[in-house]
Amino acid sequence: MEPPVKDIVTQEYKPNPIEVYEQALAERPVYNNFPQDEIKSLVTTAIGEIAYLEEVGEKDKVRFEVPDDVLRGIGAIWVFSGPGTYESATKEDKYRDFPWARWMDRTRLNHAAILARKVAEVRSGQGPNIGSLETLKERTEKIKQMIEEYGPQIVYNGTQLEDDTVASVLSREGTIIPEDKVNIIRGGIAITLDQVRTFELPKDFKPGQELALIAHAPQFLRITRMLNAQPPFPVGTKVRLFPVPTPAIGKREYSKMEILGLLRYIYIDQAATVAPYPY
Repeated sequence: MEPPVKDIVTQEYKPNPIEVYEQALAERPVYNNFPQDEIKSLVTTAIGEIAYLEEVGEKDKVRFEVPDDVLRGIGAIWVFSGPGTYESATKEDKYRDFPWARWMDRTRLNHAAILARKVAEVRSGQGPNIGSLETLKERTEKIKQMIEEYGPQIVYNGTQLEDDTVASVLSREGTIIPEDKVNIIRGGIAITLDQVRTFELPKDFKPGQELALIAHAPQFLRITRMLNAQPPFPVGTKVRLFPVPTPAIGKREYSKMEILGLLRYIYIDQAATVAPYPY
């Protein structure tokens, strides 16, 4: 990781490490059986890591400031499904009552679409296709053709509802991402660990290319450590994170939720490691 350009995620958005540690022990006394210095250090590291990823997400949420050589090297984009669906702000899950979690799935998918388009623009040498509203339909078709020819494969694996919604949207006229550029992996997916276990690299993914991962910043805390414990791709596969920033009202709460979840996955479920997969 490289240090952020500037501190966008101020202290008010970061959870207190002592409070998170004490809450973890209160909720699951079994953590007392593990090295306390290690847990405390992990909590502190996790807070800083999420804050860094939030800063990257805030910087890139309007436009990706990514060098062209990096964009050319992206061989596939893996989108982790999130709260809600592409067409619904919420759904029946643990995030339903959190206002900051509304439309997260749609936001992630749109983030992936923008990234796929930028990769295609760089590879094709065509650059952004800008014009008037009168030529919108024509330009949309040209962009779609460009992504078809030069864009990376997008992989998405969510619940049946999430998958069905994405498939429906892709089939509609005017959708800028071609249907055959999105690989929807189905099969009883309910939690993040299921997504990690069911993921498969696209067949055209080449050695040396990078796998772009898209999720909201705090979730990458668990994702990268699950990948380190059980990578669903050849060891050494290059991974680059493209975090989506959490709305300001949810930064502190979402961070705390993910840290508490990570502790469970490491010390109780043994499905994640203390160290993240290199990115």
